Amino acid sequence: MSEPAFDELLRRLAAAEVRFVLVGGLALGAWGVVRGTKDVDIVVDPEPSNLDRLAEEAVRLGGSVRRAEALAGSARSIAALLAAGERVLIDTPLGPIDVVHGLQGVPSYSELLPAASEVEVLGVYVPVCSLADLRAMKQAAGRTRDLADLEDLEEARPEDS
Repeated sequence: MSEPAFDELLRRLAAAEVRFVLVGGLALGAWGVVRGTKDVDIVVDPEPSNLDRLAEEAVRLGGSVRRAEALAGSARSIAALLAAGERVLIDTPLGPIDVVHGLQGVPSYSELLPAASEVEVLGVYVPVCSLADLRAMKQAAGRTRDLADLEDLEEARPEDS
């Protein structure tokens, strides 16, 4: 796999009119914390036609989902995995898309969207979760990286604490 091209990945998702809210490492960047990330973390609108658009764009990108011994590579199989409401990691040549809906501590799309802001991330305007929601998700995850992210957010945004 080549180097991730998250800018192009976001551009392609936006052009395909996939409705999502950006969370995770790239959302941290939108709030002033710059750090490396290995994927694009999103929470998607679970409406079936939106899941179909995401699955179709993933296939156009050459994406697939590996589950145990199975490989889902068709739009139909990826959409079915997305519709189950669990986390789905879609590997694409532009980088992985981590659809994190269904994870404990991650609000639904309908909960995240009202407080999200349209922000330019890597040259593409996308909805980014609110600072409060990002902090709550990091706190709920509680991993070492997430706790370090919380400290970095505090340093970058002390006025919002």
